[in-house]
Amino acid sequence: MEKGTRIKKGVMLAAASAIVAAYGCDRPNPYKLSGDTSAVFEDCPTPSTGNGNPVEPTGGTTVAVTTGGNVTTTGVGPSATGVGPSATSTGSGQQPELEKTELDERVLDYSEALRTASLLVVGNAPTLAQIYALGDLPVNQQKAKYEELVDALLADARFADTLVDFFKYTFKMGGVSTTPGEPTRDTAPALAARTVFEEKPWTNILTQSSNTCPTFNPVTHTFADGMCANQASLTAAGVTASGILTDPGAHSLFFGNLSFRRNRFFHESFLCRSGNEQAGGEPTDMPPMDPPCNSPDSKPIPGYQNKWAVNEIAGKCNGGRVDFHDYTVGTVCSNCHSTWNHRSPLFSQFDSKGMWQMLTPAGEYSVFVPSDGSPKAKMSDWLCTDPAKCPNNGNNKTAWKKSMKVDGVEQAAPAATLAEFGAQMAKDDEVLECAVKRTWNYAMGRADITEIGGRSWVNLPERKDANAELLTLSKLVKSFKNNNYNLKQVLRAILVSDDFTRF
Repeated sequence: MEKGTRIKKGVMLAAASAIVAAYGCDRPNPYKLSGDTSAVFEDCPTPSTGNGNPVEPTGGTTVAVTTGGNVTTTGVGPSATGVGPSATSTGSGQQPELEKTELDERVLDYSEALRTASLLVVGNAPTLAQIYALGDLPVNQQKAKYEELVDALLADARFADTLVDFFKYTFKMGGVSTTPGEPTRDTAPALAARTVFEEKPWTNILTQSSNTCPTFNPVTHTFADGMCANQASLTAAGVTASGILTDPGAHSLFFGNLSFRRNRFFHESFLCRSGNEQAGGEPTDMPPMDPPCNSPDSKPIPGYQNKWAVNEIAGKCNGGRVDFHDYTVGTVCSNCHSTWNHRSPLFSQFDSKGMWQMLTPAGEYSVFVPSDGSPKAKMSDWLCTDPAKCPNNGNNKTAWKKSMKVDGVEQAAPAATLAEFGAQMAKDDEVLECAVKRTWNYAMGRADITEIGGRSWVNLPERKDANAELLTLSKLVKSFKNNNYNLKQVLRAILVSDDFTRF
């Protein structure tokens, strides 16, 4: 079956093998983060594809050596020095040629792009009718037809199934609980999937105050409104629902001591940063160097790198039952906990079944402290509350972050309730960028961002390519904001982009 379809996978694999054999090195990934040494192309020269010359099978194109803007090519073949057209060009030295990479060798192939897009969006290959409708067109008409077919895929009811699976994978949750009495784990992924499928503002995932536990019917590919299992407990306490931040399935699944598992879930899902390394906090090169305790022998913690003053969090010297000021040569607990301890109290009135519980008369929460007897947590287990020993007269408050960027401008992010917490997250540039990065990674067939070591893999820098069609993170985020946080349109922009349609 021809119809405009080309098969190139075997050719690509053979070319890759030839490169390694000829040069003894692996070609680097052009999408690796800037600064990654394996992204340096000079270590692996671009070989020739050959010209059929049995004497010199490598052909005429060889490695270019540039000095001061003059490009001299040496070797054998029609483009070599002294053979055929002149291989020496002169320049001023002010405008060196752009570096050539694998990206420059790609060609447009809308038939191949349609196949990939269809598998990504609806989980199946395109129909023969779709393949013929695109492949039979003249080349100059295929772009418009391809975009029309992509729009049809994104409107297909099966896309809802894909989104449900995507968010189950992203949130690491789904299905019925194996413990009797615990809520389903499906509602948080269903809320996120419905938000994207129906082209509602993506920020609703964090801020929506009603119908926050929808259901999904995989037979009809449809969503239905649903009330969360903990809604009665929220209403009785006067707590406003806030998207998945109040989802009972999430709080039940990630129940744990001092709510740190819950914090990690929200941190990794919405910041694309691992909670198991320093990125679990708010790293900074200029941390406040306060000693952790109000005593003459207290010294600043070596290696402390968080934006918060470390003496705001609990330790053995100021009333805490866990010493979050503790450190060793390789581990500084407060680098993460200065951030985590300002968040976790907000998650801690949910019990192991995700139901909201009022504080006890002694000010106890619904989670436990990992110390003798497993007592219930108090605020003093997270934050410094003793006016005699703590900064701010012991009145240290919960927050999403010490500070965040909103449209590039740094601002504080306090949060006294989960509704305020969600509102702060929804404004945070880093959270919005994470949503875009996850979408890019999915479209490009890459692994989950957090699972690959806390590195995003999606740098999308302002490239030096002459091709203005290539996407950058800033372009996608700007479009995301300008289109009322419509994440489906971000995916569409990627699927119709030059990046996606060239192979």
